[in-house]
Amino acid sequence: MFRHSYIAVVLFSLLLLSLSGCKEEETENTQDYCNITSFSIGTLKRTVVKRTGHGTVVKSVSTIYTTGWKFAVDQINNNIYNRDSLPTGCARRTLLDITYRGKTLYYRNAEADDSVPWTVYASSDSVTIPENGMDFRVEGNGGISRTYHVKLNIHKQEAGDWEWDDETGELDMDDWSNARLVTLGNTVLLYGTPDGQNWELWKPQSEGWQKLTISGLPADANIANIVAGRKLYVSDDDGKVWTSDDGALWTEHGLTNAKRLVGVSDNRLYDVRDGLLYSGALSGDAEWEEEVLDDQPLQMSDLSDLDSIRCLFFHRENSLKRMLIVGTLKQSVSDDSVTPEWGKMWTADGDELTRAWTYYTPAWQNRYELPVQRQQAVVLTNDNLVAFGGDNNEEDDDFIPLNLIYVSVDCGLTWHTGDLLYLPDELWGKQCLWINAASDADGFVWVVARVLDAEANEETYVLRGWQNSLVFAQ
Repeated sequence: MFRHSYIAVVLFSLLLLSLSGCKEEETENTQDYCNITSFSIGTLKRTVVKRTGHGTVVKSVSTIYTTGWKFAVDQINNNIYNRDSLPTGCARRTLLDITYRGKTLYYRNAEADDSVPWTVYASSDSVTIPENGMDFRVEGNGGISRTYHVKLNIHKQEAGDWEWDDETGELDMDDWSNARLVTLGNTVLLYGTPDGQNWELWKPQSEGWQKLTISGLPADANIANIVAGRKLYVSDDDGKVWTSDDGALWTEHGLTNAKRLVGVSDNRLYDVRDGLLYSGALSGDAEWEEEVLDDQPLQMSDLSDLDSIRCLFFHRENSLKRMLIVGTLKQSVSDDSVTPEWGKMWTADGDELTRAWTYYTPAWQNRYELPVQRQQAVVLTNDNLVAFGGDNNEEDDDFIPLNLIYVSVDCGLTWHTGDLLYLPDELWGKQCLWINAASDADGFVWVVARVLDAEANEETYVLRGWQNSLVFAQ
């Protein structure tokens, strides 16, 4: 009797276990048939705003075919998104093509509260996916459901476009007659003068600007001609050269008879006087030596004034070191509207002094040559040269206002610009009284400029710009 009872208990237990397994299998199958398997969007309208070289704002609307932007379906975290963001300016309203397994598919805006009803999905629906995303819920049999969060990633900025922030803050520059921006190490410094003689020094902080005290520098030091390398250098009216490690505390350098400092490499300081270019060792224990320009017809004496000369040093990864000089020609010399340039290069262990300067004849590859602009700024950022500027007399027949940005990726041999390379609204189309720029270690370009608007009002700005580089959405 006991044996039969034992067998009955065992059989009953096996029956219960079998039923339990069936229930578990049924639940698993139901879950398996309650998901989204693919997600894609239809065509989108894209609005692009560009500016022409004459300042006209042009708005264009085009159709984007989105087959190249695939959507990932993350079944583990229930997220759906396009990893490669759509171009800036794309509309968020589109048709959706969704494949799912389940009884019904619903959608509503993400973060909606329970009072907001779900909408039944139909392939003919034109749906607007907001920036914070949209939720899609698949319902299966037996009240089982699964909710996905859908994100439509769209670039907020155009690739290659320049963005600008106004960093003027609390700076009172109404009385400034001139200003200079320099980079020392990882720090940008701003010098400004209300009277052309007494200079102030400002340093940007996380919020606002900090005023620093300048000491050790004679009153006749010409900070307008400051040049920046590993240290800062200026000359005074007597031709003495002064140097500083921090921009505030200055000491005498050793070189004398300087006229107008125009640039500095990692070994030599460059100066222009009497229509000739000279360089002197940074060690200060030698005299100035004349630099050799090639036999092209243009010489330093053909430049309109000393303030138009810019001399830039850069060292690329290929170990070649380069110097580039840009300036503005006297109108009596040439009617050419192209900025003249000279360059030279040498290896890391080469002799900088013995390398001759080569005149850069405008190349046939130049679609855009660097135009003559009476007030001009040229800086080196991210291994590219960036130039911009404008004229300070709109009565001139060839008057050019502040407008486009010119970029050279080959050390000044050729230049290009485009619809996305233009200065911000604070400067665009205005008469340029003076302008100066510097780039920092993070690739930002800092600009200080005084402009004259259409109502003849003078305005001074400090701006920080950068060129967009698009990345994958995270």
